[in-house]
Amino acid sequence: MSYPRKPISKILLTLSSFLLLTFMFATNAFAASQLEQDAGPYHVIMQMNPETPMANQSGTMTIIVKNKATGQPVTGAKVTMSNPTMMGSNSNDGGNMAGMNMSSSMDSQSGMVMQEQSSMGSMSMEPGSYMMQNMNFNQPGQWNQAITISSSLGQSTVNFPITVGKSGPDYVLIGSVAGVVVIAGIIAAALKGRKK
Repeated sequence: MSYPRKPISKILLTLSSFLLLTFMFATNAFAASQLEQDAGPYHVIMQMNPETPMANQSGTMTIIVKNKATGQPVTGAKVTMSNPTMMGSNSNDGGNMAGMNMSSSMDSQSGMVMQEQSSMGSMSMEPGSYMMQNMNFNQPGQWNQAITISSSLGQSTVNFPITVGKSGPDYVLIGSVAGVVVIAGIIAAALKGRKK
């Protein structure tokens, strides 16, 4: 069975476009989210990876600190994160991150110090980047994370909201893989029919 050349070209172009959009959506879903706030002399950028952390799954928080007046990175600062609290809950009920023993590793007065990073693996990071890896929230919901920055510019605290989702199957990844398989099958069938 032979197919006219023009419709196959249009079908392949349409399927290629759909495949590209699927990959772009999947890549976007795994990108880090970014929030920005000013606090005293600082401009603070918070990035979460994955964008929406899931309950009982590890994530990474990166804090980028800049001088609000000059836009220059603030290096050598002490950046600490306090015990996160669940919004709408009593902070005395221990609304803390699972997987981190807050009672022993976090001092309620000073918090947990975030490590300054210049690179992550082979990827270089922006100067003034401070990172906390393996963040693990014990339940889904809206959380508040306070970050305190101390340097020669002074000390300020900024609060960032974090939305934690329910853990479960990653439907974006499953849908993307299924879409790729279906599109590859259609393209293969169209090319096979074209050769006959």
